Amino acid sequence: MATLFALASQFAMQERPAGNLLDEETVLAQAMAATRFYAGYAVIRAREGADPVPAIDGALEINESEWALIRPLFLLYVERETALQLEASRGMGVDPFGRSASEIAGDIAQAEAEMPHRAFSQSIVTV
Repeated sequence: MATLFALASQFAMQERPAGNLLDEETVLAQAMAATRFYAGYAVIRAREGADPVPAIDGALEINESEWALIRPLFLLYVERETALQLEASRGMGVDPFGRSASEIAGDIAQAEAEMPHRAFSQSIVTV
């Protein structure tokens, strides 16, 4: 298991160090947002049965199965945030590249609509 902070840092520093325009705090915020959305449909193992329930922050531990479901939404959130910042800097003469925020929003809506089906889990009970 890894913390959200470690997963976001790994993404920013190792997976996409050159193409990522966002700072570590913003990348972590996108990871937390994607995890909060996932938590609406599934129980995060680190929060299961815990008293008090751990907050969804950088210290929350996520296992590989959970990250496999959260990561695609996280990538879309990061792409949207990058596009928003590039579009906002257009007035300063920066020429945006890549997809627009509105194009990415369609993919986010689709990924969020699929999350309840992907995150669903039911224990098998034999009688």
